[in-house]
Amino acid sequence: MKNNQFDLKVRIKQSLDALHMFQKAEHIPELVTLAAYVCFMDVDFARSLEKLSKTKVKDEIKQFLRETDLKFIDALVTEKLDEVEFSIILRAFIEAFASYGNAEDYGKAVAQVLAEVLADEFNYEFFSSNEILANLVKVLVGDQQVNRFYDGASGIGLIASKMNAQDYYLRDINQLPLAMAEVLFKLAGKRLDCQLQDSLTANELSNEVDLVVSTPPFGERINPNALKSTLYLRHLSKIMPTNASDSAWIQQAFYQLNETGKAFIQIPSGWLFRGGYDLALRSELLENDWIDSIILLPKGFMQHSKIETILLVLNKGGKQHKGVKLIDISQFVKRKVLRSTISDEDLQHIASVFHGKADEDVCKIVTVDEIRSNDMNLSFNKYFINEIQIKRLDLVQEHQKLQELEQDFIGAQMKLHKLLEQCGQNTR
Repeated sequence: MKNNQFDLKVRIKQSLDALHMFQKAEHIPELVTLAAYVCFMDVDFARSLEKLSKTKVKDEIKQFLRETDLKFIDALVTEKLDEVEFSIILRAFIEAFASYGNAEDYGKAVAQVLAEVLADEFNYEFFSSNEILANLVKVLVGDQQVNRFYDGASGIGLIASKMNAQDYYLRDINQLPLAMAEVLFKLAGKRLDCQLQDSLTANELSNEVDLVVSTPPFGERINPNALKSTLYLRHLSKIMPTNASDSAWIQQAFYQLNETGKAFIQIPSGWLFRGGYDLALRSELLENDWIDSIILLPKGFMQHSKIETILLVLNKGGKQHKGVKLIDISQFVKRKVLRSTISDEDLQHIASVFHGKADEDVCKIVTVDEIRSNDMNLSFNKYFINEIQIKRLDLVQEHQKLQELEQDFIGAQMKLHKLLEQCGQNTR
C-alpha cells in the first residue's frame, strides 16, 4: 500500500454530494457500489468509461458484467444509469485505486468504508442495521475466530463485514442489498454464500454456524400456516399468532447454530413481557438455560425507529454465569445530530461487563428462580430497582436543634409583644 493521506470516506462523500445534483438518492447506493466494483475488477476499463457518452457507458458496463461470477450484480445496473453523471462517482474510486496502488489493498479499504458510508448516508430499511449496532456487536464478539457466520436478514451485510469469520452465510428477501453485499465481500476477499429468500418461510437446513447476528424487521405480520413445515419451529404449548414474528426470528436464528454456537438477535423489548406464544418461547429458552444475556438498547438507538429494543444473546454452549445477565447501556448512548453514538471507551466498558466485569449500575444477573417468581417476565424494571436513599438522623442532635429553634421562636415572640406594646402606647 502506498503511504499517503488519502481520506477515502471523505472522498466518497464528496462525490455523493456532487451526484445528488444529478440523481435521485434512491438510485445512488447501487451506482456507488457498481463504481467501486468496476474499478476493483479493471481500473483501466473504469478510466475508459470516463470518455464515453452516458448511453455507451451503460452498454459497456452491461457487457463487462457478463464475465462476473456474482449472482445478483445485475440489480446494480439501474435503468437510470444512462441519465446520470456516473463519471462523478467513478472518478472517486479511480483516485482511490491510484492511492492504494493495487486491487487487494484498494478492495479491503473500500469494503470497510463503503459499507459504513452506505448505512450512514442512506437510511433505508433494507440496510437492516447501522454502524453503532455493528460496532457494539463487534466489541462483544471480540477478535475470536469464527468459522461460520450467519444472518437471515442481512441487508448489505454491515455487521457481517465487521466479523472475523472464514465463511459467511447471508440471506435477505430483497435482491438489491444482496447485490451490494456480494460486491462488498468480493472487495474484501471474503468467502460468501448469499441467498435471496424469506428466511422465515424458506425451509433451509441448519448451516451449523458458530455465530448468528440478525436484525430482522420489527412488527412484521406473518402467516403461521406458511411456517408450519419449517424445520426451525419448536414444539411449544401455544399456537403461533400472526404477530409472533419476533419469536419466529429467534427460533430461526437459534436453529442455525451448531452445538456451541451463540446468537445475537435485535428485537423490540416487548418480547420480554408479552404473554401467549412469546411467553411459551421465553419459558422454553429459560428452562433450557439458553438465554445468556439481554442488552437493553434505548429508544432512538436505531436511526429508522424510535422504539426501545434489546439485543437478545442466546448461547448453546457453556455460560460463564448462572442465570441471565441483564445489561442496560442507556447511560452510554449519546444522541448527536439525529443519530446515536457510543464512545470507544464506553464500548470497551460494555464489552468488559458482558464478559464478566462487575458493574452493579448497569448489570444484574438474575436466576431462573427469580424469573419464575415474576411469571417469566424479563422486563428490566422488574429487576433494576432504584433504591431510595434515606438519610439516617441523629435523634439527640436533631432534638437539640429543635430546642434551639424553639428558644429562637420564644425570643421572637417576646420581641413582637414589646413592639406591639410600644405601638399601643404611641397611639394613646
